[in-house]
Amino acid sequence: MQQQPEKEAARTLPRPPGNDIEGGVGVMPEANTMPAGSSDGKKLKGDRLKLWAFIFRSCAMVVSLLSFILMVAVTDFYLYSGLSYVLGIAIVVMVYTTVQVGIKGHELRTKKDVISPKIAIWIDFCGDQFLAYMVFSSGSAGATMSIELSNDFYTNTGLQLVAASVSMSVLAFIFLAPAALLSSYRLFANL
Repeated sequence: MQQQPEKEAARTLPRPPGNDIEGGVGVMPEANTMPAGSSDGKKLKGDRLKLWAFIFRSCAMVVSLLSFILMVAVTDFYLYSGLSYVLGIAIVVMVYTTVQVGIKGHELRTKKDVISPKIAIWIDFCGDQFLAYMVFSSGSAGATMSIELSNDFYTNTGLQLVAASVSMSVLAFIFLAPAALLSSYRLFANL
């Protein structure tokens, strides 16, 4: 006798959202679509961290551009190998982060992958790790060179530009290090 009130209550309750006449009972329209961020229908672990990696790479791009501009403003930087190294690494980091920001920005905006996620994870990991190391080593080489230049009574303006460029290089490392950690997490979480 208790089953009859339950059956009547089930008949009077409205259907949950997502059930439509064309899709049939119990078929939700979202069930046939793939989640954003993967091409094979499986969402990768750490996809929510893409925005943070994008922000860190954008900041690294800006400060590496500043490092490049400041080093080019030094009139005779090419005479010193340490300063040329800082300039070269600033250019490489600027190009890498510009490409990454362009690709990841497009992916975040359109929710479609430009590169296969399994390949992109490896590119992100290798690129971030390698360039974080390189920009840190260029910062240390530049700092050593600026100390030597200050002992040689280098012009005050040139020394300030070198110090500012090296500072921007170290700041680029500070932004690339968290991006490298996030790409490491995404790689090892999805192995």
